[in-house]
Amino acid sequence: MIVFNWLSHWQEYQKFKKLDPVEKRIVIFSESYQDWHHLEPLVTGLTEEYKQRICYVSSDHNDPGLQTGNPYVKGFWIPEGFLRTIFFQYLEAELLVLTMMDLNNFELKRSVHPVHYVYLFHSLTSTHMVDNSNSFDHYDSLLCAGPHQAKEIRAREQIYDLKKKNLIPYGSNRLEVLMENAAQSPQNEEAHILLAPTWGDQSILNTIGSKLCKAILDQGHTLTVRPHYETVKRTPGVLQGLQANFSDHPKFNLILSMSENESLFRSQLLITDWSGISFEYSLGLGKPVIFIDLPPRVRNPKWQELGIEPFESWIRNKVGKIILPDDIDGISEKINEVISQTDQIMTEIKSIREQWVYNLGQTRNVGPKEIIKLLK
Repeated sequence: MIVFNWLSHWQEYQKFKKLDPVEKRIVIFSESYQDWHHLEPLVTGLTEEYKQRICYVSSDHNDPGLQTGNPYVKGFWIPEGFLRTIFFQYLEAELLVLTMMDLNNFELKRSVHPVHYVYLFHSLTSTHMVDNSNSFDHYDSLLCAGPHQAKEIRAREQIYDLKKKNLIPYGSNRLEVLMENAAQSPQNEEAHILLAPTWGDQSILNTIGSKLCKAILDQGHTLTVRPHYETVKRTPGVLQGLQANFSDHPKFNLILSMSENESLFRSQLLITDWSGISFEYSLGLGKPVIFIDLPPRVRNPKWQELGIEPFESWIRNKVGKIILPDDIDGISEKINEVISQTDQIMTEIKSIREQWVYNLGQTRNVGPKEIIKLLK
């Protein structure tokens, strides 16, 4: 079976290799189905508005981008492993668009052929603390979500005398979709809490998850837990523990898909740590956030050398409240307090959107147009 699977993947790769160069001028790579809602606006705009042919390559067999039915899109499933490494190293295309960080830093390298690499930021998170210091060094163009990302990239280029990248003011289509749907979302009379933290050893679920869930449920609140997909993949035992403890509770829900939106619309308040979902929830839906003050996941120990406060740190007191882990026994009081301040927080949110997000409401036009500009 293993040999058969490898052979079918090799045949898929060969089909891609044999394409006419015109058909693979633009290649879009998706690491998993979670990337589709970020990449779809580019695929749709490039094919419908500009009639461009696209090769959509995904490492996830369940990626919707592989089955669009769009005559301008050819889909190729190339799973993680040796074959994907070969695909990257010998890619022949004009442009490769992707949301995967750390190009050239680990197993996935730039091609031996001339390819223009375009990174699409899928979050408003800053570039210099939670990611490796050189995570974005090896791309040619960056589709930035906000001006802070451009400022951080330029500061690093100056400090380390790096070649200047093409920084494109893009925005966040994900934020726009949430804003469009926010007005139609149902309103609950009782407090419905969404717990959606980041992943890792110091995240909420890996440290105080069960204790926090119990504190929320004991106060009669409805609770939906939406773990990061890396938690699902790396520490499934943590989630099995939550299910064992709370699956019989009538007000406990566990959702394992990060592309699911209903939990965002139905809930009134988000509890998180350092997850980028706090931007979507506050700036997209206009709803408040409680941050449990656990240590951030720092991949760049020298992040302070840029002299720029990370956006995910700066925004916390603007869109909600910060609570120490030792204070979660009193979480219900904080929940009621923050929900009562939703109107005040919304005023702050509108101001942040205007200052910190590029091209609000225009990404479906801006993204494809900028990609076309990059073609030779």
